[in-house]
Amino acid sequence: MIQKGKDFYKKHERWAPIAFFVAGFIFDALMLRRIDELMTILQQALYILIIGVLLSVELIEGTREVIAPRVLTKVWRYREPLLHFLMGTLLNAYTIFYFKSASAITSFIFIFLLVGLLVINEFKRFGKDQTKVHMAFFSLCLISYLVALAPIILGFIGIIPFLVANGAASLVMALYVKITKPKLIQTPGLLRSHVIQPFLAIQIIFAGLYFAHAIPPVPLSVIYMGVYHDVKKEGGEYQLGYTRSKFKFWQHGDQSFSARPGDVIYCFARIFSPTRFRDQIQVRWLYHDERLGWKPSDAIPLTIAGGREEGFRGVTKKSNYTPGEWRVQVETKDGQEIGRIGFNVEIDDSTDPRDIKVRTE
Repeated sequence: MIQKGKDFYKKHERWAPIAFFVAGFIFDALMLRRIDELMTILQQALYILIIGVLLSVELIEGTREVIAPRVLTKVWRYREPLLHFLMGTLLNAYTIFYFKSASAITSFIFIFLLVGLLVINEFKRFGKDQTKVHMAFFSLCLISYLVALAPIILGFIGIIPFLVANGAASLVMALYVKITKPKLIQTPGLLRSHVIQPFLAIQIIFAGLYFAHAIPPVPLSVIYMGVYHDVKKEGGEYQLGYTRSKFKFWQHGDQSFSARPGDVIYCFARIFSPTRFRDQIQVRWLYHDERLGWKPSDAIPLTIAGGREEGFRGVTKKSNYTPGEWRVQVETKDGQEIGRIGFNVEIDDSTDPRDIKVRTE
């Protein structure tokens, strides 16, 4: 049996890296839970610290031979695979967290770029520019870590946490340069070309993408959204009434909304936010005009509070509407999209009794 396994591996050896890469990504996707879990935050901080040390060694090796400490002699040759593993794990985590917070097309373009970098980290080597590329990846991991951490600590999202995160990243990199500089006294230009320039490039790109609303608004994410005919809160639970046929199982509530006189459209959402998080978001209703495209109808403010494992629950409603295509978007105060749901309103002239089903949330 063991020999058959060895033979199978040898036959398909060229596909092994890809298989392990996919398996590792799936494993991280299943194991990662809350972005604000203390162990997750500490583990990522430890990984970033180790990556920084390994990159210092890589920088110094470009100028002179580095002799491994005696206790690390046996594992010293594996430091580069370890570096790629740690950066890959962090990029995995941030890709997953950004994916959970993504909704707009621009957000998914950013995520595809992250996936591309993840693949490059796993499978491509860059010769003499390898340390520059590694430093760029390290800078991306550092900024992503702090951009997610700042709102968790401050308890709200927006431009202030983003600027705080970027300021903290600059301080960390300045400290890194100060610690590393004495070890590269013979090559002072190396820090500028291999550390400072890659960091500044990533920081500028990241800031540009943020202000273009291309970066998903971590740590917030919409867990569930649905459109309903009726919503009542009883005993701490929401009773969501819908008329959808069981054959439209893929819909969330009544996304094919059959409207009778007096009907109100309810949009229910569960939104994840970290513990001790409290901020205001907005729920925007939009109607699609065949000539003018999507036209905003209402933007309803909603204050969310974090801590609930299943997400903060909120409801908005609309009683003034016309038949056609509609969309509801959950956004941050500055317009970053967290989640959306589309639905169609159709006039129902029937007077037959309706079968109202109930979903409990």
